[in-house]
Amino acid sequence: MILYMVIARAKDGAVLVESTLGGVEGNFPQITIEVLKRIVSTSDWNSALGTLPSSSSVELLPPGGQRTFVQRHDDGGMFGGLFSGVASPWGCNANADDVESGVMEDTLDYYFHLSRDDNGLICLCISDDVDPRYHTVNFHCLHDAQTKFTSMYSPSKVTKAKSYEMDKTFHKELGKLMHYYNENRNTFARYDKVNSLLNQVDDLTSLLGRNIEMVLERETKLDDLAIKSETLVKDVKVFRKKSVILKKKVRRDYFKWYCVGGIVGLLMIFWTLVGMLARDDSKKDE
Repeated sequence: MILYMVIARAKDGAVLVESTLGGVEGNFPQITIEVLKRIVSTSDWNSALGTLPSSSSVELLPPGGQRTFVQRHDDGGMFGGLFSGVASPWGCNANADDVESGVMEDTLDYYFHLSRDDNGLICLCISDDVDPRYHTVNFHCLHDAQTKFTSMYSPSKVTKAKSYEMDKTFHKELGKLMHYYNENRNTFARYDKVNSLLNQVDDLTSLLGRNIEMVLERETKLDDLAIKSETLVKDVKVFRKKSVILKKKVRRDYFKWYCVGGIVGLLMIFWTLVGMLARDDSKKDE
């Protein structure tokens, strides 16, 4: 669960408001200040003279980013090894049921969840949640705290504010958020799982939709191809009929010309014979 939460200014790491879970003791404020110093030291600083680049080549928490650091129980006491490692989103080997049942009370790991918005705010919470599903819930709590804080205080007021200036007016609100998310974290974790499943269903639905569109498009192309093939078959039949008709017509024309030629030939032979007979008769008369 969330043990401690703080909202700080990203420019210089000044703590504006903090809240600790009731009944929990620890040097949370001191270690949080060290964490914020480490974060701020790796970030670029925007001033009236321009952007002053950080001396570090790696920015631990860029604007709009979120990150989880882990303090292992075997690093020499509570928060003894600051930033001993970065918590992998799914790399925890412990069992959340063991933590909740008290089996690992002496071997707890503490997690620093940090979120930085684009308005110059860093929201940080410390939790002992091993289950990565609860890490997601904790980040939801950080985002809600940032949203409520920015709705109550303008950026200019945040820039000019002194350390812990909003603690009187926003401390209770922060405590309510912590209590609400701690009490309902199992429900939120199930909601996240359901939302994840719903997102997978949406992705699957989108994929099926694209596949159906491709199948319909393919069917349309096949239908067009079938129509074209049917049209081509009809055209072939028409062409075949016309070719048969044309062939018969050509044959008839050839037959007509053959007849005309035969008649002309016969007439020529007839007139030749008549001429020859006429000559013979004239010779006999002489």
